[in-house]
This record gives sequence, C-alpha cells and structure tokens, in this order.
Amino acid sequence: MSTQKLAVAMIWMAAAAACPGGQDRLTVALYDYSGTPRWVLLSAAKEARGALRTAGVESEWILCPDCVLPAPGTYAVVKIVRTRRGVAPEGSEALGRAAPSPAAQRCGTSWVFYRPVQAFAESTGQPVDLVLGYVMVHEIGHLMGLGHNTSGVMKAGLKKRDLVDGSGLRFPAHDAQKIRATVATWTAQTTAAGAPEGR
Repeated sequence: MSTQKLAVAMIWMAAAAACPGGQDRLTVALYDYSGTPRWVLLSAAKEARGALRTAGVESEWILCPDCVLPAPGTYAVVKIVRTRRGVAPEGSEALGRAAPSPAAQRCGTSWVFYRPVQAFAESTGQPVDLVLGYVMVHEIGHLMGLGHNTSGVMKAGLKKRDLVDGSGLRFPAHDAQKIRATVATWTAQTTAAGAPEGR
C-alpha cells in the first residue's frame, strides 16, 4: 500500500472513531515489529474497533512509530511481534500478552505474537486479519482490567467457532460496562490533568 493510501486509510480510521452520543474514546497506538502486511493491520484494527464499539467505546487506531500520542494520554499500546520469545514462556499457547500500567498512568502495553496468530488462522481456515483483530481486542480488554470470561472476546482459549459465529468479538454486558468505566476514568483524569489552573 502506498504511503498516500495508508495516510488516507488512517485518516478514515480516525474519522470513523468520532464520539457519537458523547461516548468516551480510546486511542490505540499500534506498533508492528513483525513485518505484518499493512492491509492486515488496517483490517485487524477495523475488526477490533468494531468490537470496542459494541461495548460502547469508540477508538482511534494510529500506526506507529510515526505517531503523536496524547500526553499524559488515554491510550493503549499494541505491539505486534513475530514470536512470544522474550515476552511469554516458550511452548505456551498464548497468542498475546498484556501488561497493564498503574491506573494513574492511563495507558498499558500488550503484545500480539504474529506467527502463532498466523498459524492459528491457517490451521482453522480463518482470515488472519480476523484472528489478529480478535487477539488485539482481547489483550486490550486485559489492559482495561478484564480477566478471562466463559464467553465473548475475553474467553480463554480461542477456538474456531468463536470466530465463525461472530459471538467471539463481543463483550458480555458486565465486561462492556467495566471497559466504559475505565475509559471514562482515564478520560476524566486526562481532562483534569490538562485543564488550566484556577483563574
């Protein structure tokens, strides 16, 4: 994809992430260290953004390192790396990992392991961008303070059926509520931090 087309795509993603109805917005900084094709990244981000939207949270996805992050920031970092080496135990079945930051920092970092994601996609006959989007939003859920659940996107142990029927890319109501509350808290703290002192 040309630089111009990529810029247009990223502007479209940001425009689509406007906050209708006063919804809070989460910025996601996406770093690719795996050589993942750009179209896969953009399509996966679209899938993940849609899952967050069903939870009532709009999101803006920015491809980095050429990005300007908010400071102090209401954002999550997703790093796409080739393998789990140095991030998660070798031999584990994990497709990703999340490391939440202290709440006051209003950010967190997650890693998605592209080769295991690609292998899972190939073994189940599912599109790699769909699997990548699922894993990214799952790890963002962890950054928002969610644990594993018995259904939806926070279900432990991704299976083919979770992707086929579409139910896997949804958050149960209580998880959605927690995500909204977390983003609202981050947004309020960021607004307060950036507000001018009393006049």
